[in-house]
Amino acid sequence: MIKKVFLRSLLLLGMVALMAGCTDLFEKVIVDDAALVGKWYALDNKTEFWRFNADGSGLTWDESDDVYEHDENVPRFNWTTRIDQIRIDIYGQMGQHVYYDWTVTRQTADSLTFEDYYGNSRTFVKTSL
Repeated sequence: MIKKVFLRSLLLLGMVALMAGCTDLFEKVIVDDAALVGKWYALDNKTEFWRFNADGSGLTWDESDDVYEHDENVPRFNWTTRIDQIRIDIYGQMGQHVYYDWTVTRQTADSLTFEDYYGNSRTFVKTSL
């Protein structure tokens, strides 16, 4: 009898521990690629723009640096998503490679909040301009 109670308690404790370890999975945002497509500006810097194209390519520019969307030398990038992650790969004109890994913490049709590798949080807003 005591052995059965002990085994049931151990089984219950194991199930609780297993479920506690899985809660992080249920709290993650699943990035919606279709909602990501479009032109976004940074809420903390309204002159910084990112445009995500449906084919996984994109552009980024900052108008305060006198760089605009249709400029010939605007930086281009490729993007991919995986669960709650966005990976940005930027290749410069001189062959340099810069990448960003963002963890999305909130995504709606017109806003995107993420954390970078260092834990800095940023929010972007979709624009139709």
